[in-house]
Amino acid sequence: MRLKAPLQAGLPAEIYALFAVRLVVSAGSFVGPFLAMMLTMKLGYDEARAGLFMSIVAVMSALGLVVGGKLGDAFDRPRVLRTLQSITAVAYIVCGVIGFNAVTPFVIAFAMGTLNGTWPIINAIVADVAPADRRKEAFSLIYWGNNIGFSIGPFVAGMLFTRAPSALFFGNAVVLFAAALIVARYVRGVALPEAVPDPSIRTTAAVAPGSVWAVFRQNPILLLYSAGSVLTAFVYNQHTFALPIFLKDVLGDTDGPKVFGAAMMTNGLTVVALTALVVLASRRLRSLTSVAIASLFYAVGFGGYYFVGGIRSGAPLALGATVVWTIGEILGSTNGNAFIAESAPPAFRSRVNSAVSFCYIGGNALAPLVAGPVARSYGSAAVWPFVTVCALASAAYMFAVDRIDRNRARRGV
Repeated sequence: MRLKAPLQAGLPAEIYALFAVRLVVSAGSFVGPFLAMMLTMKLGYDEARAGLFMSIVAVMSALGLVVGGKLGDAFDRPRVLRTLQSITAVAYIVCGVIGFNAVTPFVIAFAMGTLNGTWPIINAIVADVAPADRRKEAFSLIYWGNNIGFSIGPFVAGMLFTRAPSALFFGNAVVLFAAALIVARYVRGVALPEAVPDPSIRTTAAVAPGSVWAVFRQNPILLLYSAGSVLTAFVYNQHTFALPIFLKDVLGDTDGPKVFGAAMMTNGLTVVALTALVVLASRRLRSLTSVAIASLFYAVGFGGYYFVGGIRSGAPLALGATVVWTIGEILGSTNGNAFIAESAPPAFRSRVNSAVSFCYIGGNALAPLVAGPVARSYGSAAVWPFVTVCALASAAYMFAVDRIDRNRARRGV
C-alpha cells in the first residue's frame, strides 16, 4: 500500500478553497476549546454548572447541524455557508465588545451552534464538485486542512487567554470573515442535487429497507455499534471539558491554559503526522476490531493525565498522553466511518451517518454533565480513573460486538 500525500493535483478549485476555509477556521478556533476555562476562570462557574452549560452547547451544536443541513439542501450552498460564517463572526464580535458577563456564554452557545451548521454544507459542496472517483481524496484534503489549522489555533489561544482574553473573540471573528470571503471569491454553487443526477450513486430501493430505522432493525450490529458510540464519545469528549479544568487545577491559572493549548496543538499535529501510518498499520484489522483497540488507547491516554503533576514534569506527560489518545482518535474515526460504509445500504449511508452522529452528540453532552459533579465532589483528578474504566468498558463492549459480527458473518446472516 503506497502512502499518498493528501495534497493531490487536479481537484476542482472549490476543493482547494474549502481546504483553505477549514484550515483558516480551525487555526482561528480560539473560543470553543477554551469555553470550559472561560466559564470556570472568567465567569465563576463551578464544575457542575460548567458541565451543565457545556451540555447545553452540545445540544445547540446538534441543532446547528440539523438546521445547517436543511438550509444547505434548500438554498444555494455557498451563499448559506458564507452567511452562517458571517453571523458567527458577528456574534463573536458582540462577545468581544460586551466582555465576560452573564450574557456572554449564551452568545457563545449561539455562535457555536451556528458554526456547526456550516460543516454539513462544506461536506455537501465537496460531494457536489469533486469527481466521483476522487471524493475520498477531496475529503482527505479537507480533513488535513482542519487538523493543520487546529494544531495552530489552540496554542495561540492559550497565549491570548491569559494576556488578552478579548482578543480570542475578535480573532475568531476575523478568521470567520476571511473564510466567508474565500467562499464568496472561489466557491461557486451548483444546481441542487435533484437537478444533477449522479451516475456514481446506485439505486437500492429494491434491496434497501424503507426507512433508516428499518436499516437498524435489519442490521442489529449497526444498532449495537451506535449504542456503544455513546460511551466512546463520552470518553473522547473529556478533552474539551475535564482536561482544561484539570490542567488549570494542577498547573495553575497561568500555565494551565498554555499547556492545554499545547496539548490541543499536539493533538492536531499527531493527526497530521500519523494518520497515514496508523491507517497502514491497521489495514488488515477488521473495522470493529480497530474501533475497540481505539478505546484501549483512550484508556491509556486519558488515564495518563492522572499522573500529571508540576509544570516541569507535568507538561511533557500531558503532551505524551495526548499523543496516545490521539492515536485512538485516528483509529476510531477512520475505522468507524469504514464500518458504517461497509454495513449501511448505499442509499441510506447519509442518514445512517446522521443517526450515529446523534449518538456521538449524546455522548458529548453526557461528558461534562457527568464529569462536572465528579470534579466538584472529588477533585478534577478523580475524573481520570472513572474515564479510564469507561474506556475499558467501551473496548470490551466493542470487542464483544465485533465477535457477534464475526459469528453472524460465519452463519451468513
